[in-house]
Amino acid sequence: MSDPDDERLLRDLNSSPINPLPGAVWLLVLVILAVEITLSLAGQGVIGGEQGIGWRVRAIERFAFSSGIQEWMLENRRFPPTHLLRYLSYSVVHGSLMHAVFAVVLLAALGKMVGESFGAIRFLALALVVPVAAAFLFGLVTAQDQLGWLLGAMPMAFALVGAVTWLRWRDAHGDRVKQRRAFALIGVLIGARLAFAMLAETGPAWMAELAAFALGFGASALVLGPGSWQRLRARIRG
Repeated sequence: MSDPDDERLLRDLNSSPINPLPGAVWLLVLVILAVEITLSLAGQGVIGGEQGIGWRVRAIERFAFSSGIQEWMLENRRFPPTHLLRYLSYSVVHGSLMHAVFAVVLLAALGKMVGESFGAIRFLALALVVPVAAAFLFGLVTAQDQLGWLLGAMPMAFALVGAVTWLRWRDAHGDRVKQRRAFALIGVLIGARLAFAMLAETGPAWMAELAAFALGFGASALVLGPGSWQRLRARIRG
C-alpha cells in the first residue's frame, strides 16, 4: 500500500500553484513573480526600451550573491549594506524565466505543506534565514571560484524540502522504515536537481541547495518545527 504522506506530497507537487496557499507563501511567490515578469518584459523590449534588455544582467550584478564579494568583506572586515543585501536579494533574481518558474512551482507546493504546519512566522523564518546561511557557507567553500555566484530561489525551495523531510520523519514516530522513506522521496527530487545542474548549469550552486536542505532539516528539528522548541527546551532542562 502507498503511504498517505507520499500521496499528499505528490498531489501538492503536481497541483496547480493557484491552489489556496498560506498568505506567507503567496508573499514570497508574488515577489519572485513580480521581479521575473519585469525582467522578462524588459528583456523582450516591452518595457525599459533598449536599456531594458540589459536589466537582468545588471540585476544579477547588483543583487546576486558573490563568493568573491563575501571573501572581500571578511578579509577587510567591511560590510557595506549594499553587499549585505545580496544575502536576501539573490533569492528573487533568476537567470531565466524557466529558472524562476521551476523555483516558484516548488515553493508553492512545498510552501503549502510547510506553511500550514509551521505557521506564517516560522515559515518565513525558515524560508528567509536558511538561504542566508546557505549562501554564507557556499561563499566559504567557493571563495576562490570565479563561478561562485548564487541567484534564484532554489536554496529557499530546498530549505522547504528539508522541512518537509523533517515533518515526514517526525510523523514516522521512530519507525525506521518510514523514516528512511521520508528521505527516499525527497532524495529523488535532489537527484533530479543535481542531474539538471550537471546538464544545464556550469556553476556550483547545487552546493548551496544541499546546504539549505540540511539547514532546513536541522532548523525544523531544533527550533522551527511544530513542538521542536518545546522538546529542545525540555531536554536542556532535563
